[in-house]
Amino acid sequence: MVPAAISIQTPGKKALTVGQELALARLAFARSPSPASRERFAQLLMHDDCYDDVIAVLDDAADRSFHEEILITEAHLSRKTAADNGKALCAAGRAIAMAESDVTLAHGLALRGKCETRLGQCDLALQTLRHALALDPHNKDACKRIAAIEVAAGHCDQVLALTEKLLAQGVGHTRVFGAQVLAHARAGDLEAARRAEGFDQLYQRQKLSPPPGWESIAGFNAALAEELLAHPDTRYERYGSASALTWRIENPSRANTPLFNALVAVIQDALDDHIATADRSGHPWAAFRPDPARLRIWCVITKGAGHETWHVHQFGWLSGVYYVSVPERITWGYDRKGCLSFGLPDDILGEAIAVSFGERIVRPEEGLLLTFPSHVYHRTYPHEGEGKRICVAFDLQG
Repeated sequence: MVPAAISIQTPGKKALTVGQELALARLAFARSPSPASRERFAQLLMHDDCYDDVIAVLDDAADRSFHEEILITEAHLSRKTAADNGKALCAAGRAIAMAESDVTLAHGLALRGKCETRLGQCDLALQTLRHALALDPHNKDACKRIAAIEVAAGHCDQVLALTEKLLAQGVGHTRVFGAQVLAHARAGDLEAARRAEGFDQLYQRQKLSPPPGWESIAGFNAALAEELLAHPDTRYERYGSASALTWRIENPSRANTPLFNALVAVIQDALDDHIATADRSGHPWAAFRPDPARLRIWCVITKGAGHETWHVHQFGWLSGVYYVSVPERITWGYDRKGCLSFGLPDDILGEAIAVSFGERIVRPEEGLLLTFPSHVYHRTYPHEGEGKRICVAFDLQG
């Protein structure tokens, strides 16, 4: 039986810029400093990486909510100092005391486990994170951090047992499959790691045809590049992402971005084709496709030093990238500069294992669309030359 096509929700068109939204929230809180306006203001400040401001807004509030305690925990962790890690641990404890469900309690515990890991208390962190996962088997952060600690310690059998248990419970998110890959590789079974990853059978590449009304993809891309470079929400760097020395547009879709909106429609059609192939693959990952699904899409712009560090897309099921503009030095080069690499993170597994597993290099070119499971580790190399590489990345999420 051929599975029915899934429903994909595309991004809504934003009416306000990030700056306008934050300004309105700031004004609303100043005029009516209620708990609701305060929490909304703190959320937007956190999204804009204004950690000091988040802490200043929330620190003196005696009636902080559970979500505000989570925000202040994240803000302290984002500042990455020993003192802030301690303050984050205290805030996570307050959030845990306020949790009203297993899911919210697991959220607070997972954050506390992160704090404990930062403070070098890995044994205690494992206990905390296992408690979180017992309460909410779907908690991605708890799964991720348990796997990281156990893989680093060489406890690969325990990680594999955990992933099999989660799969049996119907939990099959990115961190489950990613943990399997890491554990098999750390144990020395690279073939099992490759089977768990599934890259060779699940990766796809294609050159896109131009949207309706355009004679060539080159002409469309040139106009789209101008539209993206003029976007009002372009920002440099973004904490919590894999991007380094890059510009990002987190929500490019607006009423006045017709070319980007046209690209979204073309990508959606391409995703339908990949999903049909995935359904026939037999890989366990395919059974966990979301339906309905949401298309989360953003833009990354890099100059010579910009790059992406090793990462997976935690909240995705299927991920991809479309290349809008690529300097000729990358497209026609003979080295890895500016290229996309699929492989395993040497910072987690060590260089010897990463080299033995190998990397698959993809040379970007304008008009190229790549799709792959969100649990596949990847990074990019700086192109170290003139010009800007502009790409649009996306996740299909549940």
